[in-house]
Amino acid sequence: MKKLGLVILALLALQLPLLIEANAAAQFETLIITIDKSSFDASELGKLWGQVVYVADAFPVAVIRVPHGAAMHVHGLKGVQHVSADGVFHSAGKPVSQPPQTIPWGVQRIGAPTAWSTTMGWVDLNGDGNSEIEVAIFDTGIDVDHPDLAANIKWGVSVLNGRISSKYNDLNGHGTHVAGTIAALNNNIGVVGVAPKVEIYMLRVLGASGSGSWSDLIIAIDLAIKGPDGIIDKDGDGVIVGDPDDDAPEVFSMSLGGSSAPAELHTAIQAAYNWGIVIVAAAGNEGASSPSYPAAYPEVIAVGAVDSTNAVPSWSNRNPEVAAPGVDILSTYPDNTYATLSGTSMATPHVSAAVALIQAARLAKGLPPLPPGTATDTSTNTVRGLLHVTAEDLGEAGYDSLYGWGVIRIDKALEKV
Repeated sequence: MKKLGLVILALLALQLPLLIEANAAAQFETLIITIDKSSFDASELGKLWGQVVYVADAFPVAVIRVPHGAAMHVHGLKGVQHVSADGVFHSAGKPVSQPPQTIPWGVQRIGAPTAWSTTMGWVDLNGDGNSEIEVAIFDTGIDVDHPDLAANIKWGVSVLNGRISSKYNDLNGHGTHVAGTIAALNNNIGVVGVAPKVEIYMLRVLGASGSGSWSDLIIAIDLAIKGPDGIIDKDGDGVIVGDPDDDAPEVFSMSLGGSSAPAELHTAIQAAYNWGIVIVAAAGNEGASSPSYPAAYPEVIAVGAVDSTNAVPSWSNRNPEVAAPGVDILSTYPDNTYATLSGTSMATPHVSAAVALIQAARLAKGLPPLPPGTATDTSTNTVRGLLHVTAEDLGEAGYDSLYGWGVIRIDKALEKV
């Protein structure tokens, strides 16, 4: 009996630190703050028994934790310009052995197989064996060993709960599915992606439940701008997109969204956009009259869904910028399998990968990457303008609330490049 008591005490001793940590976490809240970096003093948070979780390098935003009830006092700290409460966003998906390879209907629909005679997404300008084109995917992670993806995974990081780690394996399936539409290998198994040779960065911002916090997304955006080496603009030439001396991604792919977002998220998005990164996000699946965030920001390409008959599903949010296949999309899934999913989450990677092919084709021809452009561009001198004028115009002529500028056609876009 005495021995059993000692065992119970030992088990309690092992569990006590976890219980204390969980209790402490419950007594704190996460805030996202805009700061003046020249005057912000992190040590002042000690007056409130708070702590800094992360300070971004690419934009003046920090993530902090303070005791409940102390948030009202953060405004008064030196160098704090704006304070936002953290919040939650979700993946925008609507919820096999190794089969012979098939080209999914969505990949066919946007003309990707025709585009592959021009580029598959790989271009190595300096001969170092690394491509200058990467797509950063913000999602639930990725099946790092999937035989249809592993060769294209270049880098990954998890930022869940503000903790930066290399544990970005997918415990949900959503991120692996998105990644397959972008970059599944052109081999003899499963499926093939729109850009089957493009390099993937995976930033795990959504947990196993498919939900995440705005603060984690903001941290991930800063990490993505810096790239694997953690340095913004390593050679100091003011260019990071398509630059062989830098490892920033050319495209952000965000198959996620929420109904509202803190001002600091827009600051982060603007920073990426100003560096020339093209940002693509899901319009959302609420059947709403406008896209969710971050797709609602003017710097972001909001993507709506269509099915194989060109119909827009009732759940696809209206007023997207462009449309892409998003219903019954076959793609990679965890444990070396494949699955069919629907949602604007599934439409988004078609557009993200198409952008990667555009920039790869430009670099391969000795041309600089195109700037992102705006939602109203009709010039082929920007990525968004090129997508607009080459899209298959459905519904009302020109822009309309169902299809935006139309269903993207990467084959037609590369003809213009």
